[in-house]
Amino acid sequence: MDERLEKAFQTANYMASLSNLRRVALEEYKQNLIYYFQGSTFTVTRELIVFVHTLTELGNTESVILDDNNIPLNVVNLKEFLNSILNVYSLATNAYLAKYGEIKSKRRVEGLVEL
Repeated sequence: MDERLEKAFQTANYMASLSNLRRVALEEYKQNLIYYFQGSTFTVTRELIVFVHTLTELGNTESVILDDNNIPLNVVNLKEFLNSILNVYSLATNAYLAKYGEIKSKRRVEGLVEL
């Protein structure tokens, strides 16, 4: 096979593998952001964190918050809820950063396959 063609195939394989690993890492991150609380499901987003933080800063100790399925939940202790969602966000984001760093550091298809 022509050397240029072989190099093109290697590059294409690398790019496809890199893209797939990035997609999988992002999906894992999104799954790690899901938080179950009192029978409700919340996807922890920056918007949810800011909303709950704003409620606590305004002096609210409890509030009704809609979960991912638009089901209302009365959160009795907003500060505890805020700490929990901050913890979920922090753990998920740090794990994503580490995984992404591993992916980014691999320069060959063989290195990507090992992940």
